[in-house]
Amino acid sequence: MFYPVKLGLRSLFYRIRQYVSLLLVCIVGIGVSLFCISLIKGMLASLSDKARIYYGGDLQFMGGRYNLDMDDYPSYIEQLENIFKEDAVVSPRYDFDADFSRLYFEGTGVRQRVIKGVDFAREQKLFERFNYVEGSAKDMAGSNGILLSMPIARMLEASAGDEITFIIKNIHGYTESVSLVVKGIFKDSSLFGMFTSYVDIHCLQKAYGVPEGYANRIAVSFNNKKPSYKQINLYQKQLSDVYNMFPLVNDKYKFYDRLLGGSFDKPTFALIPLNANLQELKVLISAMTLIAAFIIVTLVTIIVAGISSTYRVIVMKRINELGIYMAIGMKRSGIFISVILESFFLLFTGGLFGFLFSILLNKIAGLFNFSFIPAFDVFLVDGHLVPLVSAGAVLFIEGTVFLFTLIAISLAVKKAVSMTPAAALGANN
Repeated sequence: MFYPVKLGLRSLFYRIRQYVSLLLVCIVGIGVSLFCISLIKGMLASLSDKARIYYGGDLQFMGGRYNLDMDDYPSYIEQLENIFKEDAVVSPRYDFDADFSRLYFEGTGVRQRVIKGVDFAREQKLFERFNYVEGSAKDMAGSNGILLSMPIARMLEASAGDEITFIIKNIHGYTESVSLVVKGIFKDSSLFGMFTSYVDIHCLQKAYGVPEGYANRIAVSFNNKKPSYKQINLYQKQLSDVYNMFPLVNDKYKFYDRLLGGSFDKPTFALIPLNANLQELKVLISAMTLIAAFIIVTLVTIIVAGISSTYRVIVMKRINELGIYMAIGMKRSGIFISVILESFFLLFTGGLFGFLFSILLNKIAGLFNFSFIPAFDVFLVDGHLVPLVSAGAVLFIEGTVFLFTLIAISLAVKKAVSMTPAAALGANN
């Protein structure tokens, strides 16, 4: 074995008691840092997943002259499928403002915020991702079924299979009553789910009295990888060759305000990415990210400063030992490498157990149900936190700790081995 490696390992095992505190600092600091990253990543992934179901996927195509109107959505879908190809599911959506509508069951009425008309034949895969308490969306296509959130189902005291009444004021101003069958109840009390119900688009069109080909948006959901900013720009350019397109925006209300304000002299359309629908949550997302970043930077700084400063003291206490090595003929480069390898093995062990500690924290966090926290369900999966481990985050955190700690230690070791053997042996420790 290469003697600096052997010497470094032997020195580490010989002084393991001295390094216990450093090892614990490394394990806890790296573990908590990785836990914070995986926790935030998991919460944002849950938010994104719920938003994809609510908005119909990764992109929305919408527009009109004075309002969101598409009188013949099959023609739009045909054109969009030629642009997005087989990688995406292109589906019509009809979002109905339910301010003047109610759901009734056995004398109990509940208001909804929005009723979403969905082509379940096209979006079946997307709706499989719901957390269902009862039933599912399996038989929703072409039916008079409805998907309710669990809180609304409890208010109505309705279960899967029950027939409820949907009172709606149609396009002509007349009040209609429509019988709907509860096909599924999903566990979601977040801002995306609680006051939102899903029905077949043709059922909603008929109830409201609009033509069968009517929709007010088209959702585009990608089966595999989400589209990058570059790809979205390419889609925007291709759509601009066919439609009068509004520029890409990071806030959908920039388009809404112009459209509903009557600023367009001809039908104008917009391609709305998923993040442009989440403007209200961006402050919260930014705050979460900043808090996590502050915690991580603080912990990494403590690890680097703590280990490097302590190691410098240890190296200075070993001046006599290093002098003996030089006196018996060991090269300064070999001594330098052996001490650096000793610290590397310490950091590697701390990094490995820190990663395992973060996995343990992830498991513990997933044991508790946080549904009792108001509006927090948007970050949960079936009421639980589901942290996501990122290989990139592991490499970044551990690489940062390794790099800066080893640089700090190497400066102290270099200073020590630059002494003459006589000066090193004569140093007072």
